[in-house]
Parts: sequence; structure tokens; C-alpha cells
Amino acid sequence: MKSEVSQRRLQSLDLLRGLDMMFLTVVGPLLWAVDAVWGLPDCVLFQLTHPWEGFTCWDIIMPMFLFMCGAAIPLSLERRIERAGGSPDFAYWKHVICRVVMLWVLGMLVQGHLTSLDVLEIRPYNNTLQTIAFGYLVCAAAICVKSMKFRIALPVVCFVAYGLLVHFLGDYSMQGNFAYRFENAVLSAVLPAGSKAIHEIGEMGYLPDITEKGEICYTWILTSPMFVFMTFCGYFATKILQAEAEPRRKAVRLAVYGASLLALGWILTFAGVRMVKHIFTVSFTAQAMGWCVLLLDALYVLTDIFGVRRGLGLPVLFGQFALTAYLMEEFFKPVTVKFAEMLTPGFPHLLGTDRYQPLIVAVVVVLEIVAVLLIRRKIKQR
Repeated sequence: MKSEVSQRRLQSLDLLRGLDMMFLTVVGPLLWAVDAVWGLPDCVLFQLTHPWEGFTCWDIIMPMFLFMCGAAIPLSLERRIERAGGSPDFAYWKHVICRVVMLWVLGMLVQGHLTSLDVLEIRPYNNTLQTIAFGYLVCAAAICVKSMKFRIALPVVCFVAYGLLVHFLGDYSMQGNFAYRFENAVLSAVLPAGSKAIHEIGEMGYLPDITEKGEICYTWILTSPMFVFMTFCGYFATKILQAEAEPRRKAVRLAVYGASLLALGWILTFAGVRMVKHIFTVSFTAQAMGWCVLLLDALYVLTDIFGVRRGLGLPVLFGQFALTAYLMEEFFKPVTVKFAEMLTPGFPHLLGTDRYQPLIVAVVVVLEIVAVLLIRRKIKQR
């Protein structure tokens, strides 16, 4: 007999995805607007940054997207395999490849300068959507192998191999880490001279350049095994919830799973593996996954055990249409901001000052995103 979880959509999955997306598209922009008007303490603003070393609240956003991608796979791709008789068929691979291509192209549109149509401007691999695509593809292939031992061994090998390479073939500085050096070498070999993708990785030796947003750029190629690891962490979290056991027992197992990952991250940090998000060191990744599992567990207890539903409609909406919300924030942001400015030119006159205009515009942009998501849901329901 199948677990009830395998037969229905977990409220906690949509809720966690939605809270993650709201943190990116609602909470962050509103806090920055509040800071522009009244100012916020440095300790709060620091939590909205990606420091080279350490762990902030803002650092959890991207890992949680990968975690949630993996968490959805048992409820989506494994179900497709079951419907195909236990083996992936043409329809399965068509679905997987189309999803991967879509995410990859959207990633290039959002941050890869694809619309420039300039080979020197285009970045082939530098976006969260592409990391999701990579992890999704590898996990989709791995679950075709029926051995659970193989599915467990694959992310473990990715984790250990990447950790050893980064730890013993370089250091954890911006100038000397192996992930940047490897990426610079690969991109220099495959891209034309003068490519901005190479320039971002290192103009002077291996010193990473600063992106146009003022942030240190990330590594993607050598770091790809960690994207697989994070996707599988989400996959195994849902497998725990699919097990034939009492809900409270599953919540305890999930808590142990998350606490173990968190402890692993701390142990590795104490052992000298520095916590760096930009190259996804194993200590950072383990800690990020630990928090993701524990947050999912908390929401599972809240919504799927105690049945709390009231007041959760907005984050669930963001969770169900996360890709649309992401594109509104990352790709269509200039349009939404311009439209918000067109809707609010009279507020400075009404209030007698333009001091509050950044906050007013930010609130209107959030309302625009919510309106688009509501329209998107309405269209899907037809």
C-alpha cells in the first residue's frame, strides 16, 4: 500500500518554496526600501548580503531552490516512471529534456546576457536556474537506476570528491581557490578571447572580478557536483516523508536528518574547511542543507500534522508559481519598477516629500508580482 504522501501534494513543499521565493522577491526588496527611507541596522543589512566567508539568511535562497527541486522529484518524476510500467519511456525523457532546456535558456535570459546576441557578452553557465537544471537532469537519470544504494552513493561521492579537490588543490581565498582556477582554465579554453564570462572569473591572475551588481561572482563548472548533492538532499527528505510510518515518527526522522547535515557542516568548519557560498564548499553546503531539511520538517509538522492552513495562501501561491515570481524579480524587474513609478507620481505631492517614494514603489512592485501570480493561477485553473 502506497503512503498517503505519495498520493497527494505536500502542503509543506509548496509552502517552503513559497517562503523562499517571497524572501527573494518580497522581503528583501522591501527591507532595502525601508533602509533607503529610514535606515536599518548593519546587522540586519548584513543578513541580506553574500559575504565571501560565513553564512547569512540571504545565502539560503539558492540552496533551498535546489533542495526543493529534489524534494519534488519523488512526487513527479518517480510517478511518471511508475505510470510507464517501472522504466522510463520516451515521454519521461522528453519531459526531462524539455524542462532542462527551458531552465537553461531562461537562466541565460535572466543573467546570461543571451538577448545581447553577442558571443563576447553571453555567459553560458552562471545562473540559479541552470544549477537547478543540472541537478534535476542528474537526479532524473539516477532514479532510473532502481538501486537505492546507488542513489545514496552518487551524492556522497560528489560531496567527498569536490571537498577533497577544493581543500587539497588550493585554499579558500578569492585568489587561490581551486574552483575559480579550474573555471577560468575551462572557459579560457572553450570561449573566444575577450569573453566577459572569462573576465568575470579572473582578470588579474586568478583574482575574481566583481559583477555589475557589485557581488563576487560564483563558480559553476567544478561546483556542479554540489548542485547534484543539494538536489539529492531534497529527494531524500521527501523519501522520508513517503515512508510507511506515523507522521510524528517521520517528523523525527526528518529532524535527525537535518540535524546530522547541520552537524556535519559545523564539524567540517571546525576541521578547517571554510564556509564559502561562492564556491559552495562542503561545509557551507552541508549547513545549508541542514537548515533546509529542518525548515521543511517544521512546516511539515505545522501544516501536514497539525493541519494549519489559515493565513498561508500567499506563500503557497508563490510556491506554486515560483518560476513566474522569479522571472518577475530577476528578468522583468525594470518593467515592474517602471510601471510602479508610472502609477505613483502623485505620492510625493500628496505627502509633501519624496522621501518615502522608494518604499512606495517597492510595495507597488510586490503588488504587481502578486497580481501576475493570481492571473497565472486563474489561467491554469481554466
